[in-house]
Amino acid sequence: MSHLRLKGSDRARVALRILATSDVHAAMLDYDYPKDCATTIGSLARAASVIEAARDQSPTTLLFDNGDFLEGAAIADPHEGGAGRGADHPVVMAMNALNYDAIGLGNHEFNMRAENLQAALRALEPPLLCANLHVSRDRDALVYEDLWQPNAVLARSFEDQNGKMHELKVGVFSVLPPQVVSWDALRIAGRLVAEDMLVAARRQVAELQRNGVDLIVALAHSGINTDSGALGSENVAVPLAEIEGVDAVVAGHVHRVFPSPSFGVTDVVDPVSGKIHGKPTVMPGMCANHLGQIDLLLEQGEKGWRVVESKTKVHDLRGSSGSPPIEAPFIISTVKGAHQKTLRYMRRRIGEVVGPVASYFSMVKDDCASRLVAEAKLAFTRRALAGGALEGMPLIASVAPLKCGGRAGASHYVDVAAGAVTARVIADMQPFSNHISVIQTCGRDVVEWLEKGCAVYNQLSVGEAGQFLYDRETPTYNREAIYGLSYSVDLSQPARYAMDGSLINPQARRIGNICWKGVQIAPEQEFLLVTNDYRGGGGGNFPAVEHGRVVEVEPTRVRDVLARHIAQTSGRRDTTLETWCLHPMSGVKALFDTGPGALAYIDRAGLPIRVLEDVEGGFMRFELDMAHL
Repeated sequence: MSHLRLKGSDRARVALRILATSDVHAAMLDYDYPKDCATTIGSLARAASVIEAARDQSPTTLLFDNGDFLEGAAIADPHEGGAGRGADHPVVMAMNALNYDAIGLGNHEFNMRAENLQAALRALEPPLLCANLHVSRDRDALVYEDLWQPNAVLARSFEDQNGKMHELKVGVFSVLPPQVVSWDALRIAGRLVAEDMLVAARRQVAELQRNGVDLIVALAHSGINTDSGALGSENVAVPLAEIEGVDAVVAGHVHRVFPSPSFGVTDVVDPVSGKIHGKPTVMPGMCANHLGQIDLLLEQGEKGWRVVESKTKVHDLRGSSGSPPIEAPFIISTVKGAHQKTLRYMRRRIGEVVGPVASYFSMVKDDCASRLVAEAKLAFTRRALAGGALEGMPLIASVAPLKCGGRAGASHYVDVAAGAVTARVIADMQPFSNHISVIQTCGRDVVEWLEKGCAVYNQLSVGEAGQFLYDRETPTYNREAIYGLSYSVDLSQPARYAMDGSLINPQARRIGNICWKGVQIAPEQEFLLVTNDYRGGGGGNFPAVEHGRVVEVEPTRVRDVLARHIAQTSGRRDTTLETWCLHPMSGVKALFDTGPGALAYIDRAGLPIRVLEDVEGGFMRFELDMAHL
């Protein structure tokens, strides 16, 4: 806030600046470990430069993180050689060096082994917050005891426009999606109990008000969705902002940026001024590619302090937006040892692949990147079930393209040349530390799984020009394909399911001719579906999960399974393993955007496609002739 604005009232006025990161996912340095190269897509080190400058400009500044900070980049993965435990964890060291005022937990914190998470959280110096995740009475739950608290009251000194000092109390609380107990059931089932975010938020607001705070900030590890608000919803930033007593909101979880024109204007969401229900709100992207900032002007009245003006912005830390801020030397030096250790580990040789592996066309046809992961999952599960009662049951594998552009940008694709494969390549193909999950299910539910998996596509119409196969910002990690079945996807039909898993067109069917070894599957036919623990725990809201039965297998990461498979097969693909295709549509040409690296794979793709032009964000646009698939 400007000095003149402070002086515009007879009443005492003070200024508070709130800075926020969210979904940092251990992006300490602007370095792509799977690609083994420096980048300019954002990092906590770049954010640190902006944070220090913003603190210099504003006498009273609070710095918060909104969760999902400990897991993501290889530097934070103990299996990849970078992360120490506790105070030696590079993320812990960097966040302590930045002097955060409070940190909210995200769902991905619980991807870590309980003992490692305990060590990391105990070593973090700021208050750790989570109001809707509670430790159960289970004896095994003690590992999570006293690691976080529901809220914090931060007492800070403010100077008003007349030079008088005031002591204000800022209350802050945090909530995260209750679905985490299912997503990470492998580690926390029975140990932690989740509560609805809005129920917990209302209770925290009331408690903080009883404690006499002057301002309340909500750290909501939750997205902005105008349809949210039902009990147990995953994305509740909108109804949370409506709670009386909440003065400012930091949203996150869905890796989007707010304020931003990518959000539509509604009666309650203003993506220009950055307000929801009139409350200043920021959502600072992912992997430290943005930093959120809320400037508040508070005025003292008869009933205490109130917000009379606010300004909201996000700092773009990427090179694509111009000249990015430098990486702060003190963060670089803090994590230098872990960075070097990670590089050595990631450059270890695992094996080789006989041909290139890429994901540029993963949304258009069966691709080698997804196929290799499916084969690896199936091989592991066959070994795990050998000699048991389920050995002879039909085995199928569900795979999503985890690196396929989208919000992560035009370089976010798997692109592996034939030849030697190192650990970094495995991490490139499997960027998340998910574990194998096996679900015993039936044909009826497999069909619903497939219908939800193709909800990411647009409905296409004959003769309509300029229609897109799918929207570029679509979360492609929710496009599940099943290997071991043959089937077609008819995009002349509307989607049966919405992206949130709700049934929107009960009569619609896109999936057809579903066969197991050439025979149409039956509704009651039993299958073992191999997926990962995130999906098997309900991630993405696939409707078939709740009806299936989890089959116990040894806890094993998909990444490790893939490494073993490549070492044993050199990436020679099983071309007999059946999977999906798009159903031909006469008179339909659909557009799609992919990375420019796709040009090197056009001949291999075997698709009726035409290159059109370079488009915004570094992507390249193609036209697919659906009649000749």
